[in-house]
Amino acid sequence: MLAAVAVAFLAPAAQATPISFYNDAGTPTAARFTVGCGSASGDCSGLLAAVSDTSPLAWSSTIGQMLGGPSNASPTSETNFVNDLLGTAFASTFAPSSGNLAPTNSNSFEFSLDTAYLLIKVGDGPTHQGYALLRNLDGKLDLWFTATGQAGGLSHYITFDGSGPTPVPEPTGLRMFGLGVLLICGFLGLRRRYN
Repeated sequence: MLAAVAVAFLAPAAQATPISFYNDAGTPTAARFTVGCGSASGDCSGLLAAVSDTSPLAWSSTIGQMLGGPSNASPTSETNFVNDLLGTAFASTFAPSSGNLAPTNSNSFEFSLDTAYLLIKVGDGPTHQGYALLRNLDGKLDLWFTATGQAGGLSHYITFDGSGPTPVPEPTGLRMFGLGVLLICGFLGLRRRYN
């Protein structure tokens, strides 16, 4: 019993780490920046996932892949980039609390996220810029962006609400709805007849 307690104290505790973003997630060297959940060093497991491999698209809560995006940074071009990557149809118009948001300090920045996706642009100039795409897995999150000094800090970020376009009802769904209306009308007709 005493030996088991001693081993428990000697065993290393699980280390909570943020998501680290690399130019090449396959061979990670010198992280560009990190994103922590709940604190600058907070663990994002089950809360936030980043694109870790773009072909095929994969997600990770520990490592992120820097992506080459549009050369002209505008809400429309960046939205098109995300739509092409995810196969979505997000609109290129944003609410005032969303859209192109620039931080006051580009090396360390705290913000909240309650939308489904987040596109972060980092870098200084065309040779050092890049994008990171994150997916929100758990509602409203408190996030910490921390630049590591590798080729520039945070330029801006854009959020996407994830609702996408309203789905068009399938013909089968419309038939079921029509059948339901007919049954209700028939039931009401029978009630009147027997009252």
